[in-house]
Amino acid sequence: MRRECLQRLLREHGRIVVALSGGTDSAVLLAAAVKSGIEVAAVSVDTGLAPAGEMEAAARTAEALGVEHTIIPIDMLAEEAVRTNAPERCYVCKRRMMEAIVEHAHRNGCAAVADGTHADDDPADRPGVRALHDLGVISPFARCGIGKAEICALAREWSMPVRPSSSCLVTRLPFGTTVTPAILRRIDRAEAVLREAIPGRVRVRPEGGLARIEVPAGYEETAQALIPRIIEIGFEDATVEGQ
Repeated sequence: MRRECLQRLLREHGRIVVALSGGTDSAVLLAAAVKSGIEVAAVSVDTGLAPAGEMEAAARTAEALGVEHTIIPIDMLAEEAVRTNAPERCYVCKRRMMEAIVEHAHRNGCAAVADGTHADDDPADRPGVRALHDLGVISPFARCGIGKAEICALAREWSMPVRPSSSCLVTRLPFGTTVTPAILRRIDRAEAVLREAIPGRVRVRPEGGLARIEVPAGYEETAQALIPRIIEIGFEDATVEGQ
């Protein structure tokens, strides 16, 4: 059984650091580690590239589970591949993040670091997975064949929030676009406006002065009504597409 596999894998290490992003996957992994009875700590990396509230969500999760939590700040835009949104940006960013977590774990006498990558994550679409392999980070969900649906089921079973899928804000920009704090804030604010009225996955993808808005099918009219607020944030105009 997959859940038994997860417990066995976690207990094999005895002491583990969980890379806690603030999303559902890593939160459920942290809860599973706590429930397995092993010694566990959580480490988050604040890159400045995630939607607002991610670090706060991570802190709330760790506090609720009674787990020691460390946040490591990194100026990820100092990395040229990230700042220029080069094709290798995801790998460079993930490797830099996980290097910081692995170093922290080793300094504190913990050899094992785990992350929330799961069985539905396609390595072809996630170059950062290669960075995990390069650094020896384990992905218990992936190794035990546990996918997103089962992770969400565990979250509900354990009375944990299931947060909408989030991701690095830089993914909203085409490769080769110079990434600045200002454009990331604009994207984040626009997506926050959409999330107030629309459940599920929303994305704002700048194209010049235009905001290309992606929302779940059936919410296109709701998003259209919010375009004036999106323009107030600093976009010249916006289009809406259902997903």
